[in-house]
Amino acid sequence: MSNFSKYKIEQVRLIHFAFEEDRQHVASYVPETPFTDPDTICERLFHLTQNLEELTWVENAKESIRSDDTGKFTMCPGVETRSTSVGDIMQVCYAKPGGNGFMEVEYEVANVGFKRI
Repeated sequence: MSNFSKYKIEQVRLIHFAFEEDRQHVASYVPETPFTDPDTICERLFHLTQNLEELTWVENAKESIRSDDTGKFTMCPGVETRSTSVGDIMQVCYAKPGGNGFMEVEYEVANVGFKRI
């Protein structure tokens, strides 16, 4: 991934796209440390959105956020959930220098890691 360490990450939008015809924004994540490498943030969000053991990822994310306080996770109301998969998109929203809006960079979940698109 490119070096965006000087840009503040405001939020990451999770968009399920792998098995759907339309892009569906299902959740948003605001990292506790906004100057973190985007690869680390995407890995964290990917981990939070997996169905593990008996919990759905929605419940698992709530437990993870409560236990280690690494950011704010928000579900979009009324969306269906599934585990994040290869082909889904994580849209990283950086604050533009000077406070004039966002700069959005999209990363596709790849077989290994994330690919900037």
